[in-house]
Amino acid sequence: MIWKQLVAGIALLAVAGSTAGYWLRLRDPQQELRLPGTVETQQVRLSSRVGGRVTKTFVKESEIVEPGQKIIELEMPELDSQRGQLVAQRQAAEAVLLRLSNGARDEEKAAAKAALDVAQATLARLQHGYRPEEIEQARQEMQALEADLLNSHQELERDRKLLAKGVLPQQQFEAADARHTKLMAQVNAASAKTQMFQSGYRAEEIAEAMAEVARLKASHDLLLAGTRPEEIAEAQAKVADLSAKIDEIDVKRNERVVTAPEKAVVEVLSVRPGDTVAANQTVAIVLRADDLWVKAYVSEVNLGRIHAGQRVKVTSDTYPDERFDGVVSHIASASEFTPRNVQTIDERRHLVFALKVRVTDPHGVFKSGLTADVWVPLDKLDARSVQSDK
Repeated sequence: MIWKQLVAGIALLAVAGSTAGYWLRLRDPQQELRLPGTVETQQVRLSSRVGGRVTKTFVKESEIVEPGQKIIELEMPELDSQRGQLVAQRQAAEAVLLRLSNGARDEEKAAAKAALDVAQATLARLQHGYRPEEIEQARQEMQALEADLLNSHQELERDRKLLAKGVLPQQQFEAADARHTKLMAQVNAASAKTQMFQSGYRAEEIAEAMAEVARLKASHDLLLAGTRPEEIAEAQAKVADLSAKIDEIDVKRNERVVTAPEKAVVEVLSVRPGDTVAANQTVAIVLRADDLWVKAYVSEVNLGRIHAGQRVKVTSDTYPDERFDGVVSHIASASEFTPRNVQTIDERRHLVFALKVRVTDPHGVFKSGLTADVWVPLDKLDARSVQSDK
């Protein structure tokens, strides 16, 4: 009898304890909603837009790199040679542009002016003809030769008579005849010269001199006018074209060093020094450190209580006692499962929606694929929705 009373008392105490616990739970509901999830991050495949041979690697796998930090360096000697050639061509083009922009030198202008003056003086001399003094000199020379010729003719006639009488030797007569013939030729030449002086220069010579004056004057005017704008524009375009080609080469040369675009974790380093890589070949795979999120799921019952921009806490099994700050950045617009046309109230509770929570992880604790929990404050959730979700 005592044993039965003891069992009844224990049962009564159990019922009372259960009722008190349930009542306390109703008065002190759960303060947080725990949502399971998985850590995800975005991969970035790094490569160079030009090929080359790997000379150096600056990082190791699992290393955290900062923006702009070097990852690998390639060797591209042919690009250096091409750039040197283009730089030399641009320097030559710039020299041509400078010469065209400055125009002719003062010395070149003075030389052109002197040549033009000489040609103009020559033309004036030809147009005016010979001087009276030159004509008179030629006439006097002709008259002197004519007098000598007359005297020679008289001597020759006298020697002929003496030769016929046998008094004069044949040799002396022949010498007098040769002298007479020579004087006749000199007189003819002097006569032609005098006539030429009196007639002046030929029309062809004057025309040639006029053409030379026109040519030198055009050259002089061209030097004074300077370079045509079209030639300067052409030279400028040449310099610009070579500068653009140098910039293009520099862009390719900058591709010799592959750097981190942002803070990231090196997941895979797929090349080593000595490897030859092709253009756009992946040399490293990194995980964006600042683009880390937890993909969690919330039931349909509590979906309306969560909104984008809401601040939450995130934990992982590796560090269960440490909480990290997070923000709900995205909520899926469709559930993970396709619902049937007719569902019971209980079945609706099993529909879940994915949400994305961005996590602040300054120490690199979270890894891609790691399980994590999202803790949502329940200040705006009622106890009924929480318990029904559980």
